[in-house]
Amino acid sequence: MDVRGLRRALIGLSAAVAVVVGTSANAAPVVGVTIDSADAATGIANGHYAVDLETTANGDGSYGLSGLGYDTGFQCNWDLTVNPDPQITSTFTLMNLSPNPTNFTMTITLPIAAIGPNTVRGGYYGDPVTGTTYTDTSGDANVTLASVGAFYTALVNNVVSMSLGSFSQNANGGAGIQGNLSQQSWGTPIPSAPFGAATGNMVIKWSFSLTGGDQVQTKGFFQVEAPEPSTVLLGLLALGGLALARKRA
Repeated sequence: MDVRGLRRALIGLSAAVAVVVGTSANAAPVVGVTIDSADAATGIANGHYAVDLETTANGDGSYGLSGLGYDTGFQCNWDLTVNPDPQITSTFTLMNLSPNPTNFTMTITLPIAAIGPNTVRGGYYGDPVTGTTYTDTSGDANVTLASVGAFYTALVNNVVSMSLGSFSQNANGGAGIQGNLSQQSWGTPIPSAPFGAATGNMVIKWSFSLTGGDQVQTKGFFQVEAPEPSTVLLGLLALGGLALARKRA
C-alpha cells in the first residue's frame, strides 16, 4: 500500500472508530436478573423473580441498576454496574423468607457484542473487605450457607468460563451470629485467563443453600477483555508514521 492509500485507510478507520465509540457511549445495556428458590429437602419451588431492565448511565462510561426481587420464599436487594467493555459488578443481600433450608439460583445476564478471535477473562466473588457474609436473622442462633454445585459461575453464551466455591459453612452461638468467607478471585491480574472468542452474553450465576429465615450478602465481578479500538488506531498511526519516515528517507 502506498502512502496515500495508507492515509485513506487511516481516515476510514478513524471514522469507523468514532462510530463504534459513539454507539457504545449512547446505548444503555439491558440487563436480566433472575432468582429462583426451592425447598432444599423436597425440591418444591417456592419463589421466582425475573426482570429485564434498561440500565442508567452513571456518567463515567458505566451503567447502573438496582432493584428489589421478592416472592413467597425470599427477598433480595440487588445492585449492579455494567460496562460495555464488557464487565459486570453486582452485589446482593438475600433473605430466606421460608422457615426451611432453601436452595437459591441467581443470575445476572448482560448481552455483549462479539469479541474475537481471542479474549482474556477474570473475576471474583466476595467483597474485598467483608467477603461473603451469612447472618442469623431468624433469631435461632444458627446459620448455614452452602454452595449447590459451584457458588459462583461465570459464563459466556452459556459456556462456563470459571466456577468457584465449594463449601458448607456454619455459624452458631448466639442470636444474630454471623459468618464470613473471604474473597475468591480468578484470572488474576483481572482479566488475564486466556479464552477464545466471546459472543452473545455474559453471566454471573450464584447457586447456594441458606437456612430458614437467614440472610446472605456478597459481591460478584466478571470481565471479558475486548480489544480497544483506540489501541488498534494508534498502532496503525505508528505504522503510518514509520512508512512516511521511510518514504522521505
